[in-house]
Amino acid sequence: MRSSLRSRIKALTAAMLFFSASYAINAEFQKDSNKFQSLPIEGNLLVEGSPAIDVNSHWQSFTRRSQSRIGVNWHPQIGTAEALFGKLASLDIASEKNARKFLAENRMLFKMSQDLSDLTLTRDFQTPLGSHFVFQQKYQDIPVYGAQTSVHFNQQAEIVAVNNAYLPNINLASVTPNISKEDALQVAGLELKVANLSEATSELVVYPYNDTIALAWHINIPTSRHTWELFIDAQRGGLLGEIKDINRYVNGTGKVFNVNAVVATRNNGLRDNNNADSAVPSSAYSTVTLQGLVGNGFLDGQYASSKNTKKRVSNSSNSFIYTRSSDGFSEVMVYHFIDYTQRYIQSLGFTNINNRQIAYTVNSSRADNSFYSPSSKSLNFGTGGVDDAEDAEVVFHEYGHSIQDNQVPGYGSSREGGAMGEGFGDYLAGSVGAQLSGGFQDVCVAEWDATSYSSANPPCLRRLDSTKHYPESVVNEVHADGEMWSAALWQIRASIGASRADKVILQSHFLLTSSANFSQGSNAIVTAAINLGYTSTEVNNIRTILRNRGFNVTA
Repeated sequence: MRSSLRSRIKALTAAMLFFSASYAINAEFQKDSNKFQSLPIEGNLLVEGSPAIDVNSHWQSFTRRSQSRIGVNWHPQIGTAEALFGKLASLDIASEKNARKFLAENRMLFKMSQDLSDLTLTRDFQTPLGSHFVFQQKYQDIPVYGAQTSVHFNQQAEIVAVNNAYLPNINLASVTPNISKEDALQVAGLELKVANLSEATSELVVYPYNDTIALAWHINIPTSRHTWELFIDAQRGGLLGEIKDINRYVNGTGKVFNVNAVVATRNNGLRDNNNADSAVPSSAYSTVTLQGLVGNGFLDGQYASSKNTKKRVSNSSNSFIYTRSSDGFSEVMVYHFIDYTQRYIQSLGFTNINNRQIAYTVNSSRADNSFYSPSSKSLNFGTGGVDDAEDAEVVFHEYGHSIQDNQVPGYGSSREGGAMGEGFGDYLAGSVGAQLSGGFQDVCVAEWDATSYSSANPPCLRRLDSTKHYPESVVNEVHADGEMWSAALWQIRASIGASRADKVILQSHFLLTSSANFSQGSNAIVTAAINLGYTSTEVNNIRTILRNRGFNVTA
């Protein structure tokens, strides 16, 4: 079906080449600087920008009639008035008729049509200030995207503001689409790799972009995390401009342990005491901003969702303040630290590493076990011992598996690949955790979780300073063998710096297959460092560290 659609669009494109002239904009996007002249700011005028020469005389006439201070913003390309503020006109009543009268009398300030027949009232409403009338511009009964003009009256029927995005002199060869709405939706689905279009909306519009004007299908496609907006050329079938996420995310508030209770208090003597609040002092909690929430009252956001959690918490004010005896606290921990990690990854320059919403449960089982599921792409945290989700380093580790599976689907299918996966998860836990720990026990991974099963001091799930050496230390258990890899990565971090190490390690994953081994992983890091432009000293240090660990490095 997809290949058939592409063939049909290709044929339509070829057939429509003779229409290309219709795509040259005829809306006078005036870029020649000699078409504009500056208007001095003086007297009762507050001016931003300059009017077009053919608008200026009308502006001068308008200001001579005005008795009040006026603010104006001019469109930077067209030279028409984008916004007017002040006592612009005094009328007998606030009405659509009088709003149109004002626009008609001053239409040359906006380069509007003579009879304003292309303006349709789409909204009128009252506020404490007064009455507001919003008009939509249409071209041959088709809405012009973004082209609205609003007239605002105060309670005395004085017009005190006008906002204007009218687009003058549109001239399209045809407003009959050659691409059907259904085909446009299929093109949009292919662009986004979205199969479910049942909730998609589409509207035929006149669309200005890149100094041109086209007939386009305006399409919105909601998904679990994004609402994608895109425009498909209604004549040729291609994407116009960029795809945008138009969701408006909100911030919430929550409480977390910065990394975990042991790190937050610097007290290795803390114990779980059956999830009792009294086991952890109030000083361990920090209040944080929960970014990227969709605003539905649940912990659903751009990069994480607690939707798999049994009896998950909700709050209409997006305030998620809980103590550790509540599963809500664990929900907040996972949400916040996944969101934190993804935003950090993007700050390194990667917009395509696990840039998706990860569903999670904080009470998947009573076992002391957590895991990432490649089949459902979800994270699952157990409640045995210390609730795993109370320790951000457990969250970071499991998110590391999700990251690698996203970069290389099925990553870790070999024994050594699995060990590298576990080692990377531990490294990520230490590296991201170190941003929040104040330097306390960064080489000790998941010390809070480990208090329920480790007698060491400090208790650690695993450490990042292992002296294990390849191949004699191999025991064919991925967590144990992973300590060789995590220790090498941690040494690289110490050598070239945290963010540069994180960046090159993440980049290297793209150079691997799902069955990669230690040698391939090592060569991928060196190759990534060279091609990211790292210095020869940095590259040589990386080689030396990996070779000293016993790995075969040939890159």
